[in-house]
Amino acid sequence: MRQFVLPPGWSSGPECVVTGEAARYLVSVLRLGPGDRFPGLDREGRRYELEIRAIAQGRVDLAVRPELPPSRETESNRPGLSPRLVLVQALPKGRKMDLVVRQAAEAGVARIIPVESSRSVARISDEGGASAKRARWERIVREALQQSGSSLRTEVDAPRPFRELAGVFGIPAPGRVGLFFHETPLDGAALHRYLSGEPEEIAACVGPEGGFSSEEVLFLEGLGFRPAHLGPTVLRTETAALYAVAAIQVILRERSSWTPTA
Repeated sequence: MRQFVLPPGWSSGPECVVTGEAARYLVSVLRLGPGDRFPGLDREGRRYELEIRAIAQGRVDLAVRPELPPSRETESNRPGLSPRLVLVQALPKGRKMDLVVRQAAEAGVARIIPVESSRSVARISDEGGASAKRARWERIVREALQQSGSSLRTEVDAPRPFRELAGVFGIPAPGRVGLFFHETPLDGAALHRYLSGEPEEIAACVGPEGGFSSEEVLFLEGLGFRPAHLGPTVLRTETAALYAVAAIQVILRERSSWTPTA
């Protein structure tokens, strides 16, 4: 069963009134009616049981009940638990960033940081600027969470110039592993080696069409990021982002099967 993301205006009470596109989603897409119950999620990732009380023209009245705490087994398999995964994505051309945002949200990425790199075809000023892009991506995240059932509310930053990453990652953080994915194997270390410790946060940087410039590689290395390689084939930037996130997630989920035991 798909879940419903409660609107930002909901005030944490036992009732919620849904209108507009969200109301149409419940009635026309999910085909729900009075008395139907279904899972809900708020902006902080808390889960609820929702029940439709009434449907009027363009309006749906919901009852909101806190969901019971998940079992230990269910909780341990939730995406987005520690370590936290951050995706730094150089702006690709066209609407490819929309696909990156959707897939990253479905895969349990905690934060997406879009950046304008030297080889980015797309620019922050395109299509109304940073605020318009961010609003569209937040809508895509909401749709992805409703489809995937993920309990992690993915945060999407407004796009920023590449060099402003120094303000995000310039201060070393204990437990952070920074990786940038490059088309050539700059370092012989494997992902398993980078992730073999107990990281609290993993930041993965993916370049645009054409990859990172040599100056950007040096800049990332100066911030403590290490180069990672996804193999001999040339990947589209949106494919590389999904590939990198999936590889990291699988390695972390299967940690107990490959880490040495005492």
